[in-house]
Amino acid sequence: MPLGRPANRTLINTMYSDPALIRKHFVKLSLSDREADLINAFCTYSGEQKATFLRDLILRKAEEVLHVGESASGASAMRGANQSLSAA
Repeated sequence: MPLGRPANRTLINTMYSDPALIRKHFVKLSLSDREADLINAFCTYSGEQKATFLRDLILRKAEEVLHVGESASGASAMRGANQSLSAA
């Protein structure tokens, strides 16, 4: 069985209120030293995790370019819900 894949999908469905929101798709990103330094500096300054910052930045740009509205199923709504959960 591949690493990170649950043996029982029923267990996953009961653990999460909406299994569609589980982040299971990965992207590899290569950066120059300057780009990495800039992102690291921002994350150090803001206290935000690097992956969270980059995911939000990418999704915000995609919504802007594709003219995605602020719907309940949009990425902005998901980020807002996740941020409110992590703040609690």
